[in-house]
Amino acid sequence: MADRQPETTGVAARNDHRTEVVERGSFCFAQCDCGWFAPGRRSRDKARRDAAAHQADPEPDD
Repeated sequence: MADRQPETTGVAARNDHRTEVVERGSFCFAQCDCGWFAPGRRSRDKARRDAAAHQADPEPDD
């Protein structure tokens, strides 16, 4: 049971993208292994929301 993934509803996350929040000085920004990145933010929470929005976006940015 511990290895089962939780069921999700709504828009499926893009499994081919891996995002992370990186800190540089007093700024944080989200980046993805696909090359996407968000603008620098002073709020870690906003950077996390940027990453979550990228993961939830069903359309590729290409």
